Amino acid sequence: MQTFKTIIIDDEENSRSNTRTMLANYCPEIEVIAEAGSGIDGKKLIQELKPQVVFCDINMPGMTGLEMIDGLVHRDFCLIFLTAYSEHGINAVKAGAIDYLLKPLLLSELQGAVKKVVQYYEQKSGATAAGSNDKNLVLINHSKGFTLIDYKDIVWLEASDNYTNLFLNTGKKIVASKTLKEFEAILPTNVFFRIHRSSLINIDFIKEYSNAEGGTIIMSDGTSIQVSKARSQEFGEFIKTRAVTPK
Repeated sequence: MQTFKTIIIDDEENSRSNTRTMLANYCPEIEVIAEAGSGIDGKKLIQELKPQVVFCDINMPGMTGLEMIDGLVHRDFCLIFLTAYSEHGINAVKAGAIDYLLKPLLLSELQGAVKKVVQYYEQKSGATAAGSNDKNLVLINHSKGFTLIDYKDIVWLEASDNYTNLFLNTGKKIVASKTLKEFEAILPTNVFFRIHRSSLINIDFIKEYSNAEGGTIIMSDGTSIQVSKARSQEFGEFIKTRAVTPK
């Protein structure tokens, strides 16, 4: 059975001990390799040990769990938040957590979160074994859990308040718990272009482009998207870099 290297970050020693004991007794998939009593120390451990799973308390003095996660430049692990306050749920999802657990921990919920970890790595491993480039995979958090997709399958993205609508080349739509700005930061800039404050497109799926009245793009799914006047000139220059010159 595969095990996943895990770090527990919580300022309450009793809470850390309880989490560690429950994982050791009931979740054999989890291998706790380190613990931290603050967000600052936790951040250092993550950078040094590169865990596959992080259990992190949200309310901690000095640096909250949300601030710690936001301060990480590179993040390649499954995040599970621990909190005594149910109102933090939406912030946990927005931060990219695959789950958040209310204290005191319930065994069934803890095992459910660990099951999501196993599913995530199984999907990731399966996609890689099928020949997909691991670097192309993006974890999309949504209200029902998460979906692991290849960014090359994203036709375009649409801002919807603090959420983002993703339209895939399969015709499927996913409502993700991240802002469009967050997606713009993680998707490759040589493939995706922000043509409007509410639209980010995959240029490989552009079907038609007209520069009349600032510019209009027709995507492969038939969607017509206006190019903002502020981005029109920059978009034109960007497209030129991707143009193919006939021999």
